[in-house]
Amino acid sequence: MGVDTRARELTAEGFERFSVEQQELAQYLSGKLAHSLDEAALALGHLLGVAVFVAFESFPGTRLRRLSADAVAAADAALGADEELRRLDPLDALDSEDIVAIEQPALVAFVNQHIGLTLDKHAESIDVDDVAVVFRAILVEILALSHAVVAPPGYPVGREEPMA
Repeated sequence: MGVDTRARELTAEGFERFSVEQQELAQYLSGKLAHSLDEAALALGHLLGVAVFVAFESFPGTRLRRLSADAVAAADAALGADEELRRLDPLDALDSEDIVAIEQPALVAFVNQHIGLTLDKHAESIDVDDVAVVFRAILVEILALSHAVVAPPGYPVGREEPMA
């Protein structure tokens, strides 16, 4: 069995788990990764969507609560609100991507690396607007899954510092 065949099998297995365990988030991504996207952007979106889920799922000691449609919509709205605030302030040196990267630096770096590789490989044919749609959808996924992580047993509930 070749490396490419095994990678496809692992991706298919991850997608199956993602579709069952995070059904609302999978539906959100399916809606964003519409077949109107060009082929390379669509393939990139599917790969990254599964890879991000598997990264959260496989991190030792991590349990994820199942996200509701409202929780996914809240993550999308939060990212949208942050994007709008940053658009209104031209002096703000950070992008919304940077804010997500503060919480999940390795995942955002992985996503950026694969976007860069895909853009390089398909430079003549890929629609960069489609890649932007994929990137935003994956940022929403990272944000939503970050909020789905269940606190470990013994974690002091209610002792968190309030956030503004």
